[in-house]
Amino acid sequence: MRIVTAPLAALAVLAAAAACGEDEPGSADPSSLEGTAWLLVFGVEVEGWEDVAPTATFVEGTVSGSTGCNRFRASYTVDGDTLELREIAQTAMGCPPPADAVEREYAGALESVRAWRAEDDELALLDADGTEVLRYRRATPVGTWGATSILQGNAVSSPLPGTEITASFAEDGALSGSAGCNTYRTTYTTDRGAIEIDPPAPTKKACAEPDGIMEQEAAFLAALPLAARYKVTGASLDLLTAEGTFAATFTRAPEQ
Repeated sequence: MRIVTAPLAALAVLAAAAACGEDEPGSADPSSLEGTAWLLVFGVEVEGWEDVAPTATFVEGTVSGSTGCNRFRASYTVDGDTLELREIAQTAMGCPPPADAVEREYAGALESVRAWRAEDDELALLDADGTEVLRYRRATPVGTWGATSILQGNAVSSPLPGTEITASFAEDGALSGSAGCNTYRTTYTTDRGAIEIDPPAPTKKACAEPDGIMEQEAAFLAALPLAARYKVTGASLDLLTAEGTFAATFTRAPEQ
C-alpha cells in the first residue's frame, strides 16, 4: 500500500481561552486527550457516514486513526487548550462511497483545528473562533456484533458457512452471545482501549452440523479471554491479544 505525505496547513497555536472559558466547562489536562481511542460522533455531514466513522488516538505527540477510508498519522503539540497539528500522512487506498466523501470532509475539518476540550467521555476539537468542528466519544465495544474471523490455533479464519457467532457487550460489563452452537455469558472490563474478558460459560448443547462446528466454538470461547486490547473503527470491532495479533474481528449487527 503506497503511503503519501500531505502537509496539513500549519496549525498555528492560537489562544482559545476566550472560546473555552468559564461558560464552557471542560478539561485542558492532556491526560484527558491522550491515550484514548476516540470515535467521531459529529463533524461530517455525508449520508451513511456512521458506517465508516473516523477515529483518532493521541499518544505522545502523534495522532493516528482512520479517515473513514484510509489510515492517517500526524504530529501534534498541546499547550493548555490549544492544539497544533504539523503534518499528516495517510495511506492512498481508493474507497467507495460514502467513505471517500467522509475522508474529504474529515481531513478538511482537521485542517481547521486550533483548540480542544474534553468533557466527561467526549472530546471536542474547535477552530480559531472557538466553534466546534469535530466531536468524538470514547470508542467502546458496547453493542451487538457478528464475528467475521476468529483465532483458531495459530491462524485467524472466517466462521464456517451456515454458522453465526455473536457478541453483545452491555454497558454494565455483561457479555453474551452465540458461539455458533451454544449461547454463552461472561463479563468484561475496559480501560482506554484495554479489555479483559473473563472465561465464558456456555450452555451444553452438542451440534453435529456443519462439520467442525464444535471445534470452532471451542476456539472462539478460548479466544475471548486472550483479548487484551480492542479497536473500534466505524462498524468494525477488533479484539487483539497482548502481542497485537487478532483474537477475533466483528462487524456491528444491524439494529433491530
